[in-house]
Amino acid sequence: MSDYLLRDDAPISPETWAKVDDMVVTVAKKNLVGRKVLEIAGPLGWGVDVAPRFGFAVDDDAYVADAPAYIQLKEIAAEFTLKAQHLAMAEQTPYGLDLGAVAMATVKVVGAEDDLVVGGLIKAATKKADLGDWTAMGGPFAAVSRGIALLRKAGIDEPYALVLSPLKYAQLASLMQHGRRELAMVESIAKGGIHQYADMPDDQVLLIGAASWNADIVLGQDLVTAYLGNEGLDHRFRVFETVALRIKRSDCVCVLA
Repeated sequence: MSDYLLRDDAPISPETWAKVDDMVVTVAKKNLVGRKVLEIAGPLGWGVDVAPRFGFAVDDDAYVADAPAYIQLKEIAAEFTLKAQHLAMAEQTPYGLDLGAVAMATVKVVGAEDDLVVGGLIKAATKKADLGDWTAMGGPFAAVSRGIALLRKAGIDEPYALVLSPLKYAQLASLMQHGRRELAMVESIAKGGIHQYADMPDDQVLLIGAASWNADIVLGQDLVTAYLGNEGLDHRFRVFETVALRIKRSDCVCVLA
């Protein structure tokens, strides 16, 4: 790790650092939604604080990228403390070091990232389609098909991804008639995946043309843990990242409502 993270200054062993890093990665993979939907550009490094966003136009019957606008990467962070007594306990007893504080800090960071990415997609949506009845067989498939039709008309092609609340997913997964599962039918046209997002409103479903030329996520510094210093005998750390949502074609997003 680079010196700017001050990791060598922390009074913990390489083995403990490895456990902290593993916890951060495990929690992030389990909880992040936006990164399952959109492709990632980067990580580019902490020193990169802006990213070019290109639009597209037609010039003399040829498609061409416009001059870029530059968007700011946002730093997202949360902190945790490891108590000296707990570090000593981990060394002197078989109990090990409880890393719940690391997990909770990471959950806060990845939640803020998804607010930026998924929330940003919802705000940017230029297309709306009728949500219909997701308690009736055929209702979800018809609703997603309507949304895809709007995207196709705008020139947005596959893959299409869905983001929906756990309740909406449960409604979708529970529908079956004559051996046909509604979930499988929707999966057949939403090849970008069906993703649950806890903060998604129950009365909305997000449909995205998830190709990288439509939108992506720019990472400067990927999730990492830095040492901040001691507070008395205890030690404070920061989990952080720098990230931006880059929407290149605003008509790639449709909200079913």
